[in-house]
Amino acid sequence: MNTPKQPLPTVTPFRMKPVCRVLRNIAVSCALTSPAVLLPMQAVHAAEQSVPGAQSYSIEPGSLGSVLSQFASDSNIVLSFSAELTASLQSQGLNGRYNVEQGFAQLLSGTGLYVVKQGAADYVLERVEQDGSVVLDPVQVLGEGVNQGYMAVSSRSASKTDTPLLETAQSISVITEQQLQDRQPQTVDQAVAYTAGVRVEASGLDPRFDVITLRGFPTVYNGDFLDGLRQPNSGWLSYFATQPYNLERIDVVKGPDSVLYGQISPGGLVNRVSKRPREDAEQEVQVQVGSHDHLQGQFDLGGSLNPDVQVRLVGLVRDAQTDIEQVDNDVKMLAPTLHWQIGDRTDITFISQYQERLTSASPRPYQDGEKLTHFWAGDEDFDKLDQEQWAVGYELNHVFNEHLELQQNVRYGEVDTTNQYLSPGTLSGSTLSRSSVGLYEDMQSLSTDTRLVARFAQGELQHKVLLGLDYADLEHEVIYAGGSAPSIDMDNPDYSQSVPRPTSVWTDSSGKTHRTGVYLQDQVKIDNWHLTAGVRRDWVRDETRNNLTGITDKTDDEKNTWRFGALYAFDSGISPYFSYAQSFVPESGSDVNGNSFDPTEGEQFELGLKYQPQDTEALFTAALYEITESNRTTTDLDNPGFSVQTGEVRTRGVELEAVGNVSENLRLTASYNYNQAELSADNDGNEGNDLANTPRHLASVWLDYDVPAIERLSLSGGTRYIGSEYIDNANSDKNEAYHLVDLAARYEFGGSLDGVRLNINATNVFDEEHISCEGAYCYRGAGRSLIASLAYRW
Repeated sequence: MNTPKQPLPTVTPFRMKPVCRVLRNIAVSCALTSPAVLLPMQAVHAAEQSVPGAQSYSIEPGSLGSVLSQFASDSNIVLSFSAELTASLQSQGLNGRYNVEQGFAQLLSGTGLYVVKQGAADYVLERVEQDGSVVLDPVQVLGEGVNQGYMAVSSRSASKTDTPLLETAQSISVITEQQLQDRQPQTVDQAVAYTAGVRVEASGLDPRFDVITLRGFPTVYNGDFLDGLRQPNSGWLSYFATQPYNLERIDVVKGPDSVLYGQISPGGLVNRVSKRPREDAEQEVQVQVGSHDHLQGQFDLGGSLNPDVQVRLVGLVRDAQTDIEQVDNDVKMLAPTLHWQIGDRTDITFISQYQERLTSASPRPYQDGEKLTHFWAGDEDFDKLDQEQWAVGYELNHVFNEHLELQQNVRYGEVDTTNQYLSPGTLSGSTLSRSSVGLYEDMQSLSTDTRLVARFAQGELQHKVLLGLDYADLEHEVIYAGGSAPSIDMDNPDYSQSVPRPTSVWTDSSGKTHRTGVYLQDQVKIDNWHLTAGVRRDWVRDETRNNLTGITDKTDDEKNTWRFGALYAFDSGISPYFSYAQSFVPESGSDVNGNSFDPTEGEQFELGLKYQPQDTEALFTAALYEITESNRTTTDLDNPGFSVQTGEVRTRGVELEAVGNVSENLRLTASYNYNQAELSADNDGNEGNDLANTPRHLASVWLDYDVPAIERLSLSGGTRYIGSEYIDNANSDKNEAYHLVDLAARYEFGGSLDGVRLNINATNVFDEEHISCEGAYCYRGAGRSLIASLAYRW
């Protein structure tokens, strides 16, 4: 972008719901976890007062695992269990009115299985031996709790409800907490790099942004989400940053989804899910040391203050450089969260974050003609992206009765960014002239999403209806200026010269954006059919004031979008599906007559197949898709100095992904994506050409193996292939294909060092040089990096 082991250990899952406001610098204390309460089925009625009232169930007979999954989904709870526990067990289903405990008692009668209640809506399934002792087994999590292992079971991101992936008519990839722990990514880019349909590092090494594309479309502008709410940006250089260490999972939702999220990239969205408090909080402190003077300390602490209140505090400090010695990559982050179970039917989670970042505002090396050198033309004191950001918010959930529930997400955030860099000019001998550029931004944003969820039956139809109001407000102030700067001798560079702040103001503007959306979605289940239909109306108002001229430009857009999906879930674990969805993004500018441009529009047709073999923890998916983005601007042939909205891009592709536990000791993620992106309508002579910087082939595989011969040792490795791509829409030249190799190892100590874990993670092991050009500008990808981590958990 040129712009500014052993069998998996038992875990205690959790379930957090929506929330209220926390002030900027929250101070929270941390407490040790309290023990979970074991609820044998014989005593389950004694806890009846702690759960919502009875509701009607109509669950057909089938395997016990599938029946329990449906029961958990209908009850809006999180149930965790091992596939081995329910193997070969059948269930007569459940019909009638029950509360949650009564339903478990009915379904588990005679199976020799118990549930452990971990919280107001969290349960773990366990087996009792003949002597009455409880055997703790590996677990899967049904719901958005902690997904132990590589395979997630459900996701809220595609439907805003806890829907199993096997019942969702859409492509979704989930990077679980276990994957994040094994790969130890330093950026969100690295965390999603092994995901089907995802391209990262299209603009080379750039610590400023998460440059992620999905199915050929960028997400950095309109597909960046945190906890289900948009992380907005000014369109200049202010972007909220997210540290992977503060995440418990990342959901990658493929394809347009404006019905639920409003203006969004046609390729989809990346939803980062923050770590939440839980009763069984596992404490961790960790230090890292590595390449490029990398030094990092981080901690994750929390637990229960009392049975109704849990807290968590995540912190990180990094002092590091990058491949370019003069370019810093420093971060300070503190993220307190608090969950309060207000009553039997109401809970709230407060989520806050404060972060400081320091890196270069222009990390690209000097380019001499078509040659990208290794020389950095900036100044260590002047050149910087110095950013301070903070955000506070809440997630609130209230259950009115067995049919109706209220959910609300709210977040307010601010970003204060100083961007300064030196722009290289002409080269005379070894002396390079430079000029200074400064971009100074303040941004404030408010994002809210309020939903009513209704569950009811209509004959054989089971409905889950979502009625939502989405409101967001963004304000920003920008000063863009230039000035003079001293030259630099490339043979004897002085990187600490005196550079004055730029004084020639090119842009001084302030802007406001208001977005409002009302949406309705119905998820219908009839037998094995799972149908989803949704519709939305959006209103967007943009105001930009030029403070130099006093002129204010205003644009208003309204847009209707809809989507539909149909999936049939066979009892064998095979789920074929079809879906159609739309998206839109407001477009700035106007035509020759002064008429404001309409939003660009996206639509996708997708045909797919999901398969989870019975009694396994592996998921295989395949999808065929076609995405069309219309209303793109292209040259007005009658008025060459202006544009018209007759441009169009069409992408057609196939996407394959496998993720999960192959065996007791082996975990896997593998993917392949063929994506043909074509300029299907264009007035600039490029019609029929490939879309620039969009490779047709992407492939990856990552393996994680517990070495049986050496207890507690695990080895990991992966490779990614990025195919060749054209550097511009004219298809004048190509970036070459390349592949990267990453390796990792970890050892978990025992005995007196129990809880100590050593990780070694190496990226781009063979230091493969990969250069990507966007038109005349070229960027170099990150080189080899080696980081060692030592952590202690208790």
